[in-house]
Amino acid sequence: MDLTSVVPADLPLDAVCRGSFDAKLDGVVRRLDLGDLAHIDVSRIGPIRSSASYKDRPNYAGYYWAATTGRHHWFESLYEKLALTALDRDPTIVALATQPLAIRWASPKQVHVPDILVERADRSMALIDVRPWSKVRDRDADTFARTSALCAALEIDYYLFSNLTETQALNLRFLAGYRFARWGCPRAIAERLAARTGEVRPLEEWLPVMEGTHVPARGLLLAAIWHGALDVTLTVRLEMDLDGTCAGRGW
Repeated sequence: MDLTSVVPADLPLDAVCRGSFDAKLDGVVRRLDLGDLAHIDVSRIGPIRSSASYKDRPNYAGYYWAATTGRHHWFESLYEKLALTALDRDPTIVALATQPLAIRWASPKQVHVPDILVERADRSMALIDVRPWSKVRDRDADTFARTSALCAALEIDYYLFSNLTETQALNLRFLAGYRFARWGCPRAIAERLAARTGEVRPLEEWLPVMEGTHVPARGLLLAAIWHGALDVTLTVRLEMDLDGTCAGRGW
């Protein structure tokens, strides 16, 4: 997953002290102080906005089923769907919400709806905006810098998902088919991987390790890559001669 840190803007203190945000918690829209953002329950958040379908709409919207949460999350562009796919592979993330809140700064007055909010297993959070570099305009960059400053003040991580390559996107779309429960790790495979912690070998040599269960070995191999049980670079086309490093665990 490629996330870019954004240099914070020089955000006036009163923008944090007197600002607010809107969030849909358990289906009800509430306005909260910005300081409450660091303590919000991400699993309770629904999209603060949605968009209607219309002829010649430039972006494709839909729902992505996340293995992390076991439920669907609305996205408003295919690039945002790719961001969700990348985040869904991160084993440290335990909850996520899309279009999670509308930030209302006090000074100067401005409203921004970030794209994704995630919560990690250690209870830390990250706010993420999604925009390809080619589509980031000066106004966008200013908004991202202000959001970064706000998150810094609240001790929340802030990133921009912006530089995914076509090869990485192709690999993510392919591997996402192996995120479902039917490709779960059999106990025998988990034991074999635990005994091979740190080993590096081409994927074609990892394939025999996945054999001998009721689940097809090639599917288990790809599921292991999706879940990070086998660490493989996704910056080049996924082929069987690529090296995979064993993380020493199942999934």
